[in-house]
Amino acid sequence: MERIRIGDIVLKTHPLVYEPAEDSILLMENLVDVRGKKVLDMGTGSGIQAINALKRGCEIAIGVDINPYAIRLSRENAELNNLKVDREVFFFQGDLFKDMDRIVEELGIDRFDVILFNAPYLPTSQEERLEGYINYAFDGGVDGREVIDRFISEAGRYLKRDGVIQIVQSSLTGERRTLDMLKRYGFKGEKSASIRFFFEEIQVITAWRVR
Repeated sequence: MERIRIGDIVLKTHPLVYEPAEDSILLMENLVDVRGKKVLDMGTGSGIQAINALKRGCEIAIGVDINPYAIRLSRENAELNNLKVDREVFFFQGDLFKDMDRIVEELGIDRFDVILFNAPYLPTSQEERLEGYINYAFDGGVDGREVIDRFISEAGRYLKRDGVIQIVQSSLTGERRTLDMLKRYGFKGEKSASIRFFFEEIQVITAWRVR
């Protein structure tokens, strides 16, 4: 395993886990105020967003990822950054919100104040899929929306009335489609940050639950 540093966070990397890149940093730099709040980091990967949230003063952070290698790596990275695993930060293997009822019951949490999701947003054909768990970090389905749409449709159930979700996506995924779907599920959303590349714009969509 190699080690990298992003700001004041030191991370181990793993070949089967998404290594934080520009999209990860964009979300970190544009994180909403999490002081004293309960934060869920969906698709936690290396654990960087959960770790960053705790360094920004959140009360508790929970990371969920379908990739078992990501869960092991996240725990190691939290410990590497002097965080108390299973006390202030928790990591669980799970497929989006499929096991969330069990998780929140186990932790005694009602709902979250903030839910973060650096989504697998790349439009991916069958031929472009990668082997193994690393594919989950990139594969957004044919139009890039398969996982994002599922996330939006389920997130409100685990979010407080005035809670916030932040989604990282690509302009290839459809900014307007995301904002329209958020509105349909009771959110008021906006593009709060972006970074331009040659063929796409990476975007942070921030949305507040209004109903």
